[in-house]
Amino acid sequence: MAFFLGLLTALGFGAGDFLGGLASRRIPALVVACYSQFLATGALLLIAIPMAGLPGPQALIWGGASGLALALGLLAYYHGLAEGSMGLVAAITGVISALVPLGVGLALGERPGMLALVGIGAIVVAIGMISGGARKASPRRLDRPVRGLMALARGAHPIKGLLDAVIAGVCFGLVFVFLDQAEAGSPLWPVVATSAVGALTLALVMLVLRPERGMSRSTFVLLALAGLFQAAATLAFVVAVRMGLLSIIAVAGALSPAPTALMARLFQAERMSRVQLAGFAFALAGIVLIVSAGAL
Repeated sequence: MAFFLGLLTALGFGAGDFLGGLASRRIPALVVACYSQFLATGALLLIAIPMAGLPGPQALIWGGASGLALALGLLAYYHGLAEGSMGLVAAITGVISALVPLGVGLALGERPGMLALVGIGAIVVAIGMISGGARKASPRRLDRPVRGLMALARGAHPIKGLLDAVIAGVCFGLVFVFLDQAEAGSPLWPVVATSAVGALTLALVMLVLRPERGMSRSTFVLLALAGLFQAAATLAFVVAVRMGLLSIIAVAGALSPAPTALMARLFQAERMSRVQLAGFAFALAGIVLIVSAGAL
């Protein structure tokens, strides 16, 4: 059950990335990221206040740390996409975001088993192939709309953006690690803290960069849905790691580029490259291996 919740985490993040990418074709990506987190925080508070009681310090501390890591990761990621080779930045970010919680889980004494480890390795390879194998995109500045945000391919600068990719990957990986530490109390409050701190951090950056903030009603709906999907994915992850191993659940959750690519294919008629298709095969093989190992 825990592993399947990890896959639901990937589905939620993937859907959020797809919807956020659509919104980022119309307004700056920074605005999409910030507003979607604020809207998600408001929706989560409406649920958490009547249902989850008062938050404990552990939930607020680790959730807040997760939100800060999320905001810093988004800033580094968008900057890397704007400055460097978008496919390479996406692939490096995706792989590192899976390796960080995997390494932390193993360091903390988790032992998934050899078959599960082979499956994890296949999924990590799949993340890199699916993230970096798309055909087209154009680098843009952080304060401008990003077209095809998650339909990533090679940009004009193959070296620039690599440091941003590493920073983003580490930060996204730490989001999983920090949320794993919030073990006590309702799983809702760590998610609320993640969204709230992430939103406030991005809002501070917006005060400095002052991007254009106007949007249509349809764009508002897109970014609202993006935030809600991401919040639901975070909640699924928090529940999953209370039942299973961080080293497995986080890698499953990092597989979010797969549903994003599928949605782009279904709803935007974007063609998948052979590399991406091979990545899906690796992902399927990894899932089968982990399920066969009984690491649920």
